[in-house]
Amino acid sequence: MNRIVLLIAIVCISLPAAVGPVYAGSAQQTVLITGSNRGIGFEFVKQYSDKGFRVIATTRTPAKADDLNAYAKSHSNVIVERLDLVDLEGIDALAAKYSGQPIDVLISNAALLRGPDKGQTFGTMDYEWFDQWFHTNARGPLKVAEAFWPNLVASDNGIVASLTTGQGRHGIPILGFAYYKASKAAIDNFFLDVARKGKRDGVRVVTMSPGRVNTGGGQSTPGMVPIKDSISGMISVFEAFTLEQNGKSFRHDGTEPTP
Repeated sequence: MNRIVLLIAIVCISLPAAVGPVYAGSAQQTVLITGSNRGIGFEFVKQYSDKGFRVIATTRTPAKADDLNAYAKSHSNVIVERLDLVDLEGIDALAAKYSGQPIDVLISNAALLRGPDKGQTFGTMDYEWFDQWFHTNARGPLKVAEAFWPNLVASDNGIVASLTTGQGRHGIPILGFAYYKASKAAIDNFFLDVARKGKRDGVRVVTMSPGRVNTGGGQSTPGMVPIKDSISGMISVFEAFTLEQNGKSFRHDGTEPTP
């Protein structure tokens, strides 16, 4: 009998460790980021990965996210998943895949940003664009927050952040950005309700302005914020943010936008 027990022990010790991400019950924290394939989202992936988080990096078309896939291949704590903000069933499916697993940080970064456009200018509005903008920039982030709400509640100190223009309904004071500004103002207001729910459920809720960030790699202009500084600043805000502050909006440097 002792020889059998010893043999079993030797086999168990020899077996390789389970391959795959660390799930619920682990001390490792988890962040889910939308729009992770480039720019601000990709920088969030890199900085949270460096901090030791398990990173669920979502993108609309993973097959085309070459830089993100290459990064994930060399970083075992980064998982690439498909998430399209206009695909409500797909959002639910991804949430079901991670059911029961705490998510400590949820960052709604993905958005449709373009302009100035003739079709976003009063007098020449393209009303065929209306659903595209509002489904992507308002309905999508709201649905993501709702679908993954149980994961945030399961965290000891979960936070959901939505990136915005930083100036509410006054953002970008020129013609040609009507749908972008209005859809961002809509998610700002939706998140006020999310924040009220968060106070009851113990989930922190914030909207964030990343500043004018150069995400294209071109020449920076005066007033632009280096992308690494923007993301590290926002992460610092997330870490210091309290439940009592729910519903507030902050800039990347920790200051509050002027109403």
